[in-house]
Amino acid sequence: MDVTGIQSSIRRLWAIPPIGILGNLVGAGLTFVYFALIAPGVADSQAAHGFWDRAAFVGLVIACIFPFVIPFNARFFWPVARQLKRLAAHDGDGESEASQIAKLSLLAGKIMDLPVKLATTTSAIWIGTGLIFVILPVARPESCPWDPIWSHEMGIGMLLVGAPVTLIHVYFAEEWWLRSALRRLPAEALRAVPPSLKINVLPKILLVSLTLGTLPVVVMGYVTLGQIHEIEAGRQSLAGFVSQTPTAIGFLVCFWVLVGVGLSLLMAESVSEPLRQAGSVMDKMRGGDLKAGVKVVSNDEIGVMGEGFNRMTEGLRERDAIKDTFGRYLSKEVVDEILKSPGGIDLEGQLRDITILVSDLRGFTSMTDVTEPRLVLRVLNRYLERMTEIIISHEGTIDEFTGDGILVFFGAPRMLPNHAEAAVECALEMQKAMSGLNEENHDLGLPGLEMGIAINTGELIVGNIGSEKRKKYGAIGTPINVAFRVESYSAAREILITGPVYDRLTQGFEIAGKRELSLKGIDHPMTVYQVLGMQSNTV
Repeated sequence: MDVTGIQSSIRRLWAIPPIGILGNLVGAGLTFVYFALIAPGVADSQAAHGFWDRAAFVGLVIACIFPFVIPFNARFFWPVARQLKRLAAHDGDGESEASQIAKLSLLAGKIMDLPVKLATTTSAIWIGTGLIFVILPVARPESCPWDPIWSHEMGIGMLLVGAPVTLIHVYFAEEWWLRSALRRLPAEALRAVPPSLKINVLPKILLVSLTLGTLPVVVMGYVTLGQIHEIEAGRQSLAGFVSQTPTAIGFLVCFWVLVGVGLSLLMAESVSEPLRQAGSVMDKMRGGDLKAGVKVVSNDEIGVMGEGFNRMTEGLRERDAIKDTFGRYLSKEVVDEILKSPGGIDLEGQLRDITILVSDLRGFTSMTDVTEPRLVLRVLNRYLERMTEIIISHEGTIDEFTGDGILVFFGAPRMLPNHAEAAVECALEMQKAMSGLNEENHDLGLPGLEMGIAINTGELIVGNIGSEKRKKYGAIGTPINVAFRVESYSAAREILITGPVYDRLTQGFEIAGKRELSLKGIDHPMTVYQVLGMQSNTV
């Protein structure tokens, strides 16, 4: 397990409390500056109390609120950091890696919970502070450096503007930072979305859009209309309005521009960063890397998409594993047809014109009686491995190994227009390869082998044969029986082809002559030809 990644994740996790504290202090500071220095009419209220009196009061209120909030934050944060630290310190020694990965996945879910949980404490800070400014001038007017009107204004401003703006910024900042911490965990722990609290993408976008689209207009409209109302009521002079309101409007414009830029960047990063990661993994997959996967670092729709993407890559890997595994037992062509067939393994029977190649070793049965079984299998497997490579290179489909023999189809299940020529070329290469194989066997102290081959062409019924519990792709028809019987007449190193094969050859093959064979079950003599090789003048 990647301990270094866990340690890096822990270090990043410790930055979350400072992010929350700093974000709240900045929000509180801007709110205080506006209502203590810039808001129109503030200079006329409670002239006896100066700026520092008000600053000290706000600091005291915050100092009273924080001790109630910090224990909740610690309860959310500390257990996660402690458990990660234990895993990084190898406290799980003796525990299986799968179990440790499962624990990390659960911890990842708890990390994803943190932005939502910490948002509740941020809300508590602002609600508590706002209520103090609303209630205190009524309960203890002598202890508040603002008169009741301005104290109420500041409390309402905290609750309706400062709280949501700060809360959204802190939430997105913590979410972005925690995602970077999650990406340092092992990929195995981030394959799926763990159980966790979540806020989907649509509510996030709506919240940011409403904040940027409505609050600036409402706030500036409220400030302007409020001052007009103050003038009409005689509590504000026109000169004071002209001198103070432009400064307040300028401050609010700059404030909302900064809020808009900040929220836009954080929201864009929240959505685009996981998509960029997924795009990078897709590029790797297009390059053939099916081991690539998306690290799921969010629990919203994008995280669910990443989990689905990982399931898709796992399915592709399993599909490849099936092809590789069953390719050892079935022909690759048969496996491909099974996987792409709409009915899966229900390959329907078809009447297909194909070529059948049958090969068999000469003297192999007698060799098994006097040779150690281990050596017999070693010789046989070396032979079958070499022949299999040649057959596949000529697009043949190995139907089965019949002991020391091989049954091959050319033209099924994959269509092959020149299947007769392909079968003859394959047979020539197989016989040629026997010389090299026997030299290798001799060097290894193994006995030599000789092979006979027969080739026939005709129409056969091809498809799945068997029962629901056991099926096999095969062929039925007289041409396959003819191929086996002709093969029994072939001598060592000999290739015999039937008349239908001979008639389809368009290339220049060297034919030794023809002979007539009387085959069991066939009423008339069968004409066969011996193929020696390709003609030397063939271009």
